[in-house]
Amino acid sequence: MRKFLIKISYTVLPLWLILVGSVLYVSLYVSPRISGDLGALACIPFGHEYDERIAAQAPKDTLFLTIETDEELKAASVDVLAIGDSFSQQVCGSYQNYLAHSGLSVANCSWRLFGSPLQYAYNMLEAGIIDSTRVKVLILETGERLFEIEVGNFSPGRPNIPRASGGGGGNEWSLSRARDMLLHRIGLNAAVSSARLDSDLFSSNEPSTLYFYYDDLGNGTALSASAAAKAKEVQAALRAKAAERGVRMIWMIATDKYDLYQQHIVDNPFPRKTVMEDIAKVLGESRDLLLTKSVLQPMVDSGVADVYLFNDSHWSYKGTEAVANELLARITLKTEQ
Repeated sequence: MRKFLIKISYTVLPLWLILVGSVLYVSLYVSPRISGDLGALACIPFGHEYDERIAAQAPKDTLFLTIETDEELKAASVDVLAIGDSFSQQVCGSYQNYLAHSGLSVANCSWRLFGSPLQYAYNMLEAGIIDSTRVKVLILETGERLFEIEVGNFSPGRPNIPRASGGGGGNEWSLSRARDMLLHRIGLNAAVSSARLDSDLFSSNEPSTLYFYYDDLGNGTALSASAAAKAKEVQAALRAKAAERGVRMIWMIATDKYDLYQQHIVDNPFPRKTVMEDIAKVLGESRDLLLTKSVLQPMVDSGVADVYLFNDSHWSYKGTEAVANELLARITLKTEQ
């Protein structure tokens, strides 16, 4: 027995101590300092000072209405209704809030209501829940990263499937979180990548480092021929249904973080992404299609810091304000016509 215990003491015990130490380090030091969706994905302790400083510069009051149920949507009466993915789920610093601060009445559909914003918007229009008596302008937002998937899954007549509610928060006292941290530090985390930029484009402690969600590349760097054809069909179906209900529609596509910053990556080892340019060629320029890269790229190219968040895959208040101003110009133009 004594020999067995001695053997364990220099074989199993050191490994056990390393594992326990790693879990303690992640749980007690790293986890409290995680911020942003990229920090959460790769267990990166970005800290909270950056988020707090950025948030302090956004509007303080939330003036738009959040729609949580279909019944609330039926009862809503607003100038602008937004239906979109995670880019539409921000609060004080959202484009909806900037529009509301401009004097418009604005409502946003919680994305718990749907799996696909395209499908949900079409179904609500078809059912007459969204029509000109309750909504003047419908902003339909989808992200570039999932554009091909979204248009591919769209079909008139397909039922809406609400987003599955998530479970409780992840267990911080777990080996999986320690694994995430270790894989990121040795460069093997498949979820989050980083690159060096040619200038300081973030007001963080790593101003010239770009962190981005690898699925910005993993879901495709160009629009396939089949997706291009389907995108035309989807746009035509949405336009027709919105027109039938007397609702002005703006389809807004939020550019990926990698796409927006790719030309500023030093000796870029990643492939060039052309999805937004491909969409522009396929769908053409129109007042009811807003490709946000055209608004945000000049800001990045001119050296504006924090157009997107350093530790997150989404835009900051600077990006949302610029997008909101463009939306407001289009809404005003459409209202005057």
